[in-house]
Formats: sequence, C-alpha cells, structure tokens
Amino acid sequence: MKKKFFLLAGFLLIGTFTRAQHQEIFFDVIYKDDKVGVLYAKETKAESKFFKLLTTETNTTFLFIPVRMESEVTTTQENGILIEGTAYRDASRKSNDVVASVSKIGFDRYQRERNGVKDIIGNQRITYCVIDLYFKEPLGVTHVFSNMHAQMLILKGMDNGQYQLVAPDNNNSLYSYRNGQLVSIEVDTPVGKVISKRR
Repeated sequence: MKKKFFLLAGFLLIGTFTRAQHQEIFFDVIYKDDKVGVLYAKETKAESKFFKLLTTETNTTFLFIPVRMESEVTTTQENGILIEGTAYRDASRKSNDVVASVSKIGFDRYQRERNGVKDIIGNQRITYCVIDLYFKEPLGVTHVFSNMHAQMLILKGMDNGQYQLVAPDNNNSLYSYRNGQLVSIEVDTPVGKVISKRR
C-alpha cells in the first residue's frame, strides 16, 4: 500500500513538473469586429534554456481583395540571454514578406540576417525579445529585440498595465496586461487596427 502511494505521488510530481515546463497561450485575432485568425504562443523550459514559439495566421478581405498573412518567430535563450532566433512572414502583399535570423557569436556580438542582408550587432547582450512580451509583463524594460525586424525597438510604459512597442514600419503595437498577464495586443496596420484577445 505504501509503495503504491509513493508511486502515485511520484507520477503526480512528474506530471506537475512536466506541465510546469510548458506554457501555451491562444489569442483570437479580430479585425473590424470579425475573427480573422489565431495567434499561438508557446514557451518550453529545458534546464537553463527557454524555447519560445509564436505563430500567427490570418485571412480576411479588404476592398473585396483577399488578404492573407502567416508568420512564425522562434527564440532560444540560455541563462536569460538570446542565443538564436528566427522569424518569417508570408503575406499576400509580397512586399511585406520577411525572412530573418540572429545568432550569438560572441560575448556581446550577434550575426543577423534579414531578407538576404547580413551584418553584425556589436556591444549588445539581448535579454528581452518581443516574443517575451507574451509570457511576462515587461516591468522596467525600455527596449526589446524584434526578431522580425532584426533590431532593437523602443518599448514605452503607459498607464494601467499598457506598453507601446514602437516599430520602424509605423505598425506600432499596444500590449495590455492584467495582474501581470498579457490579455490583448492592438496593432496599427495599413488596413486598420487589428486586435488579438486572449482566450
């Protein structure tokens, strides 16, 4: 009886530990009051490393023209430092397509490539990325690294748990938190505001 109890307790602890290593979040993407897609975020912890994945898929119409977009961002962080990351965006408007990557090549140096253009980021240790905004409130953070843009972006703290991410393409985003948890993202786009709401 005692052996069975310890086996059961062991399985419960293992199950709890395993569940604690993964976090999944779903958001409904809304445009003009209609659900047009899904945003999915996943964080996995393995020893000192964190693996994060962010995917978005949307389909809608604008002036009777189909507008489709899908994107994916991945990062690997070790001991709080970005080791590598990738990003791609495939849109029906091909001018917005992106393929980007960044890899740590030294203590404070990274090799980055965006749409075929390669260069080096120097004197920088990347500790906070845009993808991290989905898993924790950025208290005290003023700059975040965008894998999609392959550069640092300014993050402005607003009132009531809101933060504005300033993008170089003017598609600024407003991240809203409640009790430290991300509940919505509002993005300015060329076709209007797109809102992602946590399920």
